[in-house]
Amino acid sequence: MTKKNDTTPPATPVCRLVRQAVRLLLALATGLGSAGVGAGVGTGAASAGRDLVMPFSQLGQREAVMLKRGHQRQRLPFALRADEVVSSAVLQLDLAQSPMLAARTGALEVRLNGEVVARLGAPGTRGKTGSSHTVPLDPRLMLDQNELTLQLAEPVECDDPDGAGLWAQIRPTSSLHLVMSPLPLADDLSLLPAPFFDPRDPRRTELTLVLSPRASAATLQAAGHVASWFGALSAYRGVRVQARDRLPGGNAIVLATPEDAPAGMALPPMAGATVTIAPHPEQPQRKVLYLLGRNGEELHRAADALVRGQLPGHGSTALIDTLTTPAPRQAWDAPNWTPTHRPVRLDELVPAAAMSARDARPLDVDVAMRLPPDLFPWRERKVPVDLRVRYEARPDDAGATLRVRFNDVHQFEERLDPGLAGRWLDNLQRSIRGERDEALTHAARRNLRIPVATLGTQSYAHLALTLEHSVGDEAAECARASRTDTALDRPRSVIDGASTIDFSGAPHFLPMPDLAAFANTTHPYTRLADLAETAVVLPDQPSREDLDTYLTLMGRAGEATGLSARLVRVVHARSVAQVAGRDLIVIGSAGNQRLFADWAADMPFRDLAAVRAAEAAPASPPRAGRNLLPADIALPDWLRWVGKVWQREEYPALEALAFRGTDPQAALVGFESPLSSSRSVVGLMATTPASLSFITEALLDGSRLSQIHGHVTLFDESGRITAYSADATYASGDLPWLSWIRWKLSDRPVLLWAVLMLAILVLSGVIYLLLQRHAMRRHAGAST
Repeated sequence: MTKKNDTTPPATPVCRLVRQAVRLLLALATGLGSAGVGAGVGTGAASAGRDLVMPFSQLGQREAVMLKRGHQRQRLPFALRADEVVSSAVLQLDLAQSPMLAARTGALEVRLNGEVVARLGAPGTRGKTGSSHTVPLDPRLMLDQNELTLQLAEPVECDDPDGAGLWAQIRPTSSLHLVMSPLPLADDLSLLPAPFFDPRDPRRTELTLVLSPRASAATLQAAGHVASWFGALSAYRGVRVQARDRLPGGNAIVLATPEDAPAGMALPPMAGATVTIAPHPEQPQRKVLYLLGRNGEELHRAADALVRGQLPGHGSTALIDTLTTPAPRQAWDAPNWTPTHRPVRLDELVPAAAMSARDARPLDVDVAMRLPPDLFPWRERKVPVDLRVRYEARPDDAGATLRVRFNDVHQFEERLDPGLAGRWLDNLQRSIRGERDEALTHAARRNLRIPVATLGTQSYAHLALTLEHSVGDEAAECARASRTDTALDRPRSVIDGASTIDFSGAPHFLPMPDLAAFANTTHPYTRLADLAETAVVLPDQPSREDLDTYLTLMGRAGEATGLSARLVRVVHARSVAQVAGRDLIVIGSAGNQRLFADWAADMPFRDLAAVRAAEAAPASPPRAGRNLLPADIALPDWLRWVGKVWQREEYPALEALAFRGTDPQAALVGFESPLSSSRSVVGLMATTPASLSFITEALLDGSRLSQIHGHVTLFDESGRITAYSADATYASGDLPWLSWIRWKLSDRPVLLWAVLMLAILVLSGVIYLLLQRHAMRRHAGAST
């Protein structure tokens, strides 16, 4: 339950209208009314704001669009942050026009939220491939949700003999240039997560958490809980989280208890688990969110209430009494992941409107999925797809063409023969659901099997379905599109939402370590979406960079799962034994994280300085690593040959690598936990604390993410990434017993031959005994 102690009125339609009026007044205050719009971006008032450039490719138009007979309008929706107001707006339009259209006055019309803002008549600035037009827009027309429309000013009649020569091509390089000014928000918890995150802002989320420089493990766990929630909200944008010990100049979130508070900071009263939002003490237009508690348990409850949306509908302060405990998560049930324990309908993954076409253009459906990275692709295991399509008959009764691609790999193509509208049972089920359309007289159903080997550990998968089915020429389609009879506005071709894809037959198993899986989905830690079996091990005296790395990693985990890491444990190196049964993430530098020295012999990567220190320390005697033979052990040539025959090595050993403490570099290292077999450790280590940013910057950069893989990945200050692989030393997940035996034997040729010979001998012995028994019975019968 939550208690409210503020009288701020709830957000009503009247409040929203007032907020819009404030936007209008601020726009007028900048002096950029309709008379000043033509000044463009260079005005003095505009220069004080934030420049925002939105190319059409970012608004959903990734290719050039042709405005012509039958398709005379292009709509581009876009949204703006709730805490900003537009003070200046300019449309930079790149297009090509037919000579016949260019000769007409005002042939192309620009609308903003339904209002005509310009009619383009002059050719504009000509380039090699077209013309460019600069169109000033009135910022007073801008709302939170907007729609920019480009259309032919006068509809082209379908029977116009010149209709085919009237066209305009809108290029995706066109862009919208805005200057944004801050808009003050009320101190109202109902507005959260604004202003810290706004779903209408496509930029990476930058979040600052204010903590004590000696924050306790409980405070750090609450901070990771909050950071992962913002990672889940940010999704594709990504989130960078910074830990500071004092308020920054912008928005910030403070986590504190009476014994664990940032020095010199005045905190609101705390009578329990408290959530308060207030103006920044030095910059009133910015906000500070306080998550407070009298102890670590209450602080975690305050963070949990924020993350789970258990705050009151209005007010600036909430006191959290109790919260219900969520049910335990099951493995691989992250909200962002496509279910892998049952068949999944396509309408669970794609909106129904996107699976139908109402004109002559091909129906292209992109089924985007995010899968666990440990679906085992060994031996070309297949995934079944039950695909159902329906389409309207053409005048010549010709069929349609169906093409299927999975992760850009061609899988299937077929020219569908005209047939009945499908099985009677399918028709009955669609009628019950109210989905049956008598106009879709042709149907097809195909059962496909897609190799799992095309998945890899990249997590993202795309099933591309294309149904080409033209029902007439351009003039006929124009005539149909021009009719006003709503009964004619029906789908012409449909991918049935009842089609399914089923990953339940693919086992969850991954040879480890695998840093590609960690980089893409924080695997194996996100196997449970709330990180219930994960612990983060920080140095005994963590630096600010160590905390930044930890919080950014929690944001990455939330982005992967769509859920906050509410059950992650945080310990310091001296207490690592408390979390021996968990998968571990170890963060630190060579100078402040002693576990890198203690576990040097278990790592496939040797920090030479740390190894020497470990060997010199009396409490850490040298010990042989269980993964690799030390390079200085001399073995006879015949014994090395036998070892290679006994087990085929895919990669050379990594003993030659050296992590030199004098170079500014960092390393991402994966290995089996020395504390518990089959548990994983990923170490984020650096020569200096500042070098840890090399790793987090790469994890947040989608263009460099694919370079992280193998057992060890090195990062340097120039941005270079070098990955090294070795043979797998353990595995995550389980295989059926027969598949496990075959996989174990696949890289042991001598053992495989021995097992085969033993099986032959055993089978021969059984057959020999059976024949002997049969012969004895025959002789016994003959003697009687």
